[in-house]
Amino acid sequence: MGKRTQILFSGTQQLPLLHKENLKVYDLSRSSDPLFREAYLGGIVDVYKPHLTGKGYYYDVNSLYPTAMTLPMPVGAPTQVILSPDQFNQDFFGYLIATVRAPENEYIGLLSIRHNGRLICPGGIFTGFFFSEELRFALDNGYKLLNIHQAFIFQRGENTFRDLITQLNQIKIDAQLQGKPTLRNISKLLMNSLYGRFGMHTDPVRDEIVTPEQSLNIMNKYKVQNVISIDCLQLISYTIDLPISEVRNKNKVIRKMIQELPGQTNVPIAAAVTAYSRMLINQYKLKALQSGLDIYYSDTDSLVLNGPFPEEYCDPAKLGMVKLEHVFREGIFVSPKIYFLELEDGTSINKCKGYSGKLNKEQYLSLLKGQSLDLRITRWTRNLEEELDKLDKVEDYRLAEPKGLEGEIWVEEVEGD
Repeated sequence: MGKRTQILFSGTQQLPLLHKENLKVYDLSRSSDPLFREAYLGGIVDVYKPHLTGKGYYYDVNSLYPTAMTLPMPVGAPTQVILSPDQFNQDFFGYLIATVRAPENEYIGLLSIRHNGRLICPGGIFTGFFFSEELRFALDNGYKLLNIHQAFIFQRGENTFRDLITQLNQIKIDAQLQGKPTLRNISKLLMNSLYGRFGMHTDPVRDEIVTPEQSLNIMNKYKVQNVISIDCLQLISYTIDLPISEVRNKNKVIRKMIQELPGQTNVPIAAAVTAYSRMLINQYKLKALQSGLDIYYSDTDSLVLNGPFPEEYCDPAKLGMVKLEHVFREGIFVSPKIYFLELEDGTSINKCKGYSGKLNKEQYLSLLKGQSLDLRITRWTRNLEEELDKLDKVEDYRLAEPKGLEGEIWVEEVEGD
């Protein structure tokens, strides 16, 4: 690797185990957040075959995101380095803006990019912002690295969250066995929501107690969120809403004030968790194909197959293993988040993103044929103070089989980022 350039950062947060290893987690919210947010992508939801008749199997990955959090995380200060494709090896750990070529006849897509606000897995040659471990996984499965435009190296935090997640998972298991649903739900919530805090959008909000004259001056310069009068003073909350490029051009006092606002986020960590999660579910997809199974549908942490998954990968209690959720005799998969399962006992599971009602089997089949459905959606609002729900509005809703992008790029829906 050639010349190194350290990226600007502000304050640090030391997780106990990292502190023992002399590693730090930096608050990157006021420095390189916009840069690494381009690599922060959500989970893939995909339809591969739209109609399964006979016997189908719906599997979930146990605690997908918590499992990803047990893996090494990018910590320390990001440092930009010059790197060629030949120099990309097992020692590099971080993020890369790179150009790759997908293998011909790629079936599931192992690398994602954001395109016109959507998450896609392109074929052919394309450029993206990749976590090194996800890129390496793709290269091991047929992708070709053509060029590296920028590279940012991090320290490897081997045990950033591993012990914490392991402990929380054991609490969840014990609570389940002991009939303590509240404790189980709390531990599960902590496991699944922790990583998201690192990837939050945090507005640069400042709170000050000022005189009325100072308050007016602030109102003329910034977007004020709230003002509370305290005798002859005012408590004012305002947003310093400037892009980082403009921040660097401001005078030292304003720049220092903005950089010191407590964002307390670290997008590279959140992006690593979602990248590992895509790797994990894609590993199971590849194992299914290698076992001679067909994939009909997959969600962020689940997949639907036409046969049982190999036993060695199934354990309903172990982190990262798969568990059988449903066995069904017919499945209709119209598009991401819109599907119908007819279970063996005659009951059904009906999912339809964007519609709160329940579709019947014939309606799902009509969508598969390209027909649209004209539906009605009832919107409700809840007043917590008065403890009542009230009808807000009823509106028309047209549901149709979505169309993908034209050309060589094939589209997959994103669950969220």
